[in-house]
Amino acid sequence: MILQNPDNPVFDGNNPPVREIVHAQIAATGKELTDKQFEQVYQRINDLYELKAIIFTEEIAAIAEEVHIQPQKGWDLVSLKITIGPTVLPAVTVALKTPDGEKITSEAAGYSSTDAICSAINQATGIRVFLKDFSFDTIGSGANSLGQASMTVEYHNRQVRVKACSIDMLEATAKAYLIAINIVIDRILQQME
Repeated sequence: MILQNPDNPVFDGNNPPVREIVHAQIAATGKELTDKQFEQVYQRINDLYELKAIIFTEEIAAIAEEVHIQPQKGWDLVSLKITIGPTVLPAVTVALKTPDGEKITSEAAGYSSTDAICSAINQATGIRVFLKDFSFDTIGSGANSLGQASMTVEYHNRQVRVKACSIDMLEATAKAYLIAINIVIDRILQQME
């Protein structure tokens, strides 16, 4: 994604994140967040600011979009450990927090790091969705630019499109896949009601 105004960050080393400005930036995107969702966005922006000290409008919008699409209850990523190399089959150990707060760890290998991440998450959650489309873009430039994983997954001939962001490409991938699974679970629970 190309920054609309790369010379004018919302927050920088001299101007740390301020709640009112974050709220105004989110309102400008047209997203309506609950108080809890706003707190999650604000915390994520503060965490990102600690890492890179420069925050752009597009980064705030990407974080708000990710938080906005997540169901209220679902699986959360705790940690991700990846082994990759030119002569090594990619392997992943993923630790997740269940909707009930329990911690589950799962390991899987795959043809790529993305395949291994998806396999480990499928195994941990017991929900198998199929990755149909995947792309990754950066928001801005530089080593610490925020990246956004976009994917489409399919479950019983229904598609779910999600996005998740992180400075780490593989973490964004895991988060997006997990959000998709959370949406699938949420839809299944709604149908059962």
